[in-house]
Amino acid sequence: MLRKFQHRALLFNPVTMEDGAVRKAYDSNGVTMYEVAVSKNGETWSAFYLSDWPEAGLQLSTNQHLQSTILEMSDANLLT
Repeated sequence: MLRKFQHRALLFNPVTMEDGAVRKAYDSNGVTMYEVAVSKNGETWSAFYLSDWPEAGLQLSTNQHLQSTILEMSDANLLT
């Protein structure tokens, strides 16, 4: 299955109005889904929760602060 977004991509979900980092992609009944880590405050990765988002409607995030810190957090269970 061809996936639009890769591991560690920072996405924006216009339905929930949240930014999230892709942890993994999977197929669910023919729909591409992404397990994402979502920042609880939208500004840091110090606290996050996991959510499952369908690919339709997702877009790359423009949140520069979260994007700039995403690689730093890759070793802290955010993206594993």
